[in-house]
Amino acid sequence: MSMHRNGLVAAILAVLLAGCQEGPPPPESAASAAPEQSVESRVETALRGNGLTVEETANGLRATSISDRFARCDAVEVGGGDSSSARQFTPPESVSATADITFTPSGSGTEATWQTSYSGNYLNRENNEPFERACEGTGALEELIQKAVDG
Repeated sequence: MSMHRNGLVAAILAVLLAGCQEGPPPPESAASAAPEQSVESRVETALRGNGLTVEETANGLRATSISDRFARCDAVEVGGGDSSSARQFTPPESVSATADITFTPSGSGTEATWQTSYSGNYLNRENNEPFERACEGTGALEELIQKAVDG
Protein backbone atom coordinates (compact mmCIF):
# COMPACT_ATOMS: atom_id res chain seq x y z
CA MET A 1 0.00 0.00 0.00
CA SER A 2 2.85 2.44 0.74
CA MET A 3 4.31 2.07 -2.77
CA HIS A 4 0.91 2.98 -4.19
CA ARG A 5 0.74 5.99 -1.87
CA ASN A 6 4.27 7.10 -2.84
CA GLY A 7 3.35 6.85 -6.51
CA LEU A 8 0.20 8.87 -5.90
CA VAL A 9 2.14 11.55 -4.03
CA ALA A 10 4.71 11.70 -6.84
CA ALA A 11 1.96 12.06 -9.45
CA ILE A 12 0.28 14.87 -7.50
CA LEU A 13 3.58 16.71 -7.10
CA ALA A 14 4.31 16.37 -10.82
CA VAL A 15 0.93 17.88 -11.70
CA LEU A 16 1.40 20.74 -9.23
CA LEU A 17 4.90 21.51 -10.50
CA ALA A 18 3.74 21.41 -14.12
CA GLY A 19 1.16 24.08 -13.29
CA CYS A 20 3.95 26.36 -12.00
CA GLN A 21 6.05 26.20 -15.15
CA GLU A 22 6.01 29.22 -17.39
CA GLY A 23 4.98 28.94 -20.99
CA PRO A 24 6.89 30.33 -23.94
CA PRO A 25 7.79 34.02 -23.77
CA PRO A 26 5.18 36.36 -25.22
CA PRO A 27 5.75 37.57 -28.80
CA GLU A 28 7.66 40.81 -29.39
CA SER A 29 6.96 41.25 -33.09
CA ALA A 30 4.60 40.31 -35.90
CA ALA A 31 4.41 40.88 -39.64
CA SER A 32 1.48 41.72 -41.87
CA ALA A 33 1.04 41.95 -45.63
CA ALA A 34 -1.04 45.11 -45.09
CA PRO A 35 0.36 48.63 -45.52
CA GLU A 36 1.87 50.39 -42.49
CA GLN A 37 -1.03 52.85 -41.95
CA SER A 38 -3.57 50.05 -42.08
CA VAL A 39 -1.71 47.93 -39.51
CA GLU A 40 -1.17 50.90 -37.21
CA SER A 41 -4.87 51.77 -37.41
CA ARG A 42 -5.91 48.18 -36.61
CA VAL A 43 -3.59 48.04 -33.62
CA GLU A 44 -4.77 51.41 -32.30
CA THR A 45 -8.44 50.40 -32.67
CA ALA A 46 -7.84 47.07 -30.87
CA LEU A 47 -5.95 48.73 -28.02
CA ARG A 48 -8.56 51.46 -27.49
CA GLY A 49 -11.34 48.86 -27.76
CA ASN A 50 -9.73 46.98 -24.87
CA GLY A 51 -9.59 50.03 -22.62
CA LEU A 52 -6.00 51.13 -23.16
CA THR A 53 -4.99 54.77 -23.51
CA VAL A 54 -3.15 55.23 -26.80
CA GLU A 55 -0.93 58.07 -27.96
CA GLU A 56 1.09 58.53 -31.11
CA THR A 57 4.87 58.62 -30.87
CA ALA A 58 7.52 59.53 -33.44
CA ASN A 59 7.90 55.84 -34.37
CA GLY A 60 4.42 54.43 -33.74
CA LEU A 61 2.18 54.12 -30.69
CA ARG A 62 2.42 54.02 -26.90
CA ALA A 63 -0.38 52.23 -25.06
CA THR A 64 -0.96 52.24 -21.31
CA SER A 65 -3.40 50.50 -19.00
CA ILE A 66 -4.07 50.19 -15.28
CA SER A 67 -5.96 46.92 -15.70
CA ASP A 68 -4.74 43.83 -13.87
CA ARG A 69 -5.75 41.92 -16.99
CA PHE A 70 -2.33 42.85 -18.40
CA ALA A 71 -0.04 42.97 -15.32
CA ARG A 72 0.51 40.42 -12.58
CA CYS A 73 2.02 42.02 -9.49
CA ASP A 74 2.58 39.94 -6.37
CA ALA A 75 2.43 41.22 -2.81
CA VAL A 76 5.85 42.32 -1.53
CA GLU A 77 7.36 42.22 1.93
CA VAL A 78 7.72 45.62 3.60
CA GLY A 79 8.65 47.11 6.95
CA GLY A 80 10.17 45.55 9.99
CA GLY A 81 13.73 46.77 9.81
CA ASP A 82 15.59 44.14 11.88
CA SER A 83 12.44 42.68 13.39
CA SER A 84 10.91 39.94 11.28
CA SER A 85 7.74 40.13 13.38
CA ALA A 86 6.95 43.62 12.06
CA ARG A 87 7.38 42.64 8.42
CA GLN A 88 4.26 42.18 6.39
CA PHE A 89 3.25 41.55 2.81
CA THR A 90 1.40 44.29 1.01
CA PRO A 91 -0.47 43.95 -2.29
CA PRO A 92 -0.13 46.58 -5.02
CA GLU A 93 -2.39 49.62 -4.71
CA SER A 94 -2.47 49.78 -8.53
CA VAL A 95 -0.77 48.23 -11.56
CA SER A 96 0.41 49.66 -14.85
CA ALA A 97 1.14 48.16 -18.26
CA THR A 98 2.89 50.00 -21.10
CA ALA A 99 3.59 48.96 -24.69
CA ASP A 100 5.75 50.95 -27.12
CA ILE A 101 4.94 49.74 -30.63
CA THR A 102 6.96 50.55 -33.75
CA PHE A 103 5.74 50.00 -37.33
CA THR A 104 8.24 49.54 -40.15
CA PRO A 105 7.54 48.95 -43.85
CA SER A 106 9.09 45.67 -44.96
CA GLY A 107 9.21 44.00 -48.35
CA SER A 108 5.56 43.37 -49.09
CA GLY A 109 3.97 44.69 -45.89
CA THR A 110 4.64 45.90 -42.37
CA GLU A 111 6.71 44.69 -39.44
CA ALA A 112 5.46 45.65 -35.98
CA THR A 113 7.74 45.33 -32.96
CA TRP A 114 6.92 46.15 -29.36
CA GLN A 115 8.47 46.52 -25.94
CA THR A 116 6.25 46.01 -22.91
CA SER A 117 6.79 46.90 -19.26
CA TYR A 118 4.74 46.31 -16.13
CA SER A 119 4.83 47.79 -12.66
CA GLY A 120 2.94 47.88 -9.39
CA ASN A 121 2.50 50.84 -7.08
CA TYR A 122 2.74 49.85 -3.43
CA LEU A 123 2.43 51.55 -0.05
CA ASN A 124 4.81 50.79 2.79
CA ARG A 125 2.26 50.76 5.60
CA GLU A 126 4.96 51.22 8.22
CA ASN A 127 6.05 54.68 7.02
CA ASN A 128 3.26 55.46 4.50
CA GLU A 129 5.82 55.84 1.71
CA PRO A 130 4.70 54.84 -1.78
CA PHE A 131 7.07 52.82 -3.96
CA GLU A 132 7.05 51.11 -7.35
CA ARG A 133 8.23 47.63 -8.35
CA ALA A 134 8.54 45.91 -11.71
CA CYS A 135 5.98 43.15 -12.29
CA GLU A 136 5.29 40.44 -14.83
CA GLY A 137 2.93 40.66 -17.74
CA THR A 138 0.12 38.17 -18.20
CA GLY A 139 0.82 37.87 -21.95
CA ALA A 140 -2.60 39.35 -22.77
CA LEU A 141 -1.20 42.68 -24.02
CA GLU A 142 1.29 41.04 -26.37
CA GLU A 143 -1.40 38.67 -27.64
CA LEU A 144 -3.76 41.58 -28.27
CA ILE A 145 -1.13 43.44 -30.30
CA GLN A 146 -0.16 40.35 -32.27
CA LYS A 147 -3.76 39.55 -33.18
CA ALA A 148 -4.35 43.15 -34.30
CA VAL A 149 -1.23 43.08 -36.49
CA ASP A 150 -2.27 39.74 -37.97
CA GLY A 151 -5.67 41.22 -38.78
